[in-house]
Amino acid sequence: MQGIIFNALEEFVLENADMEVWNSVIEDSKVASGGAYTSGVSYDDAEVVALATNLCEKLGVALNDGLKMFGEFLFGFLLSKGPIEVGNYQTTQMLLAELESVIHRNVKRIHPDAYTPFFEYTPQSENSGELIYRSKRKLCVVAEGLIQGAAKHYGQTVAFDHFHCTHNGDENCQWVLIFSGPN
Repeated sequence: MQGIIFNALEEFVLENADMEVWNSVIEDSKVASGGAYTSGVSYDDAEVVALATNLCEKLGVALNDGLKMFGEFLFGFLLSKGPIEVGNYQTTQMLLAELESVIHRNVKRIHPDAYTPFFEYTPQSENSGELIYRSKRKLCVVAEGLIQGAAKHYGQTVAFDHFHCTHNGDENCQWVLIFSGPN
């Protein structure tokens, strides 16, 4: 996983707890990197899993709830660090429709070795669509948080019907997303 995700996790902890908690999470997780992360460098996925698991235990938050909260935070974090193109979209649906062809393509251009999850959004109406997510990391809960963060950014709300999930043995995660708010 790219170091920028670890940087975001640290910021998330500092915003929701403090440096003492972050240092304790790093120490308890016994991560190979020692907790020092550079944004463009790849780190073992197991490190973020260990950090997130220990953080949720320390904060008394269920892991899925913590991952979703982090995903929502992550959208804003990546928006402040990421490609200018994100600012060109007016709705979450527009962003999702071009996530692979524009955003992930640019991530790969800058960081050729980066592993990005696959997203395919197919509109069903002006306010709804189907989203397919595929990732070896199986972080669909974080993806939901990211989408929730995007919806808030665009002044929308989103409802999720997660009807296929890799955690249930399905090949991909799939949702029907229903948006309300500004179009």
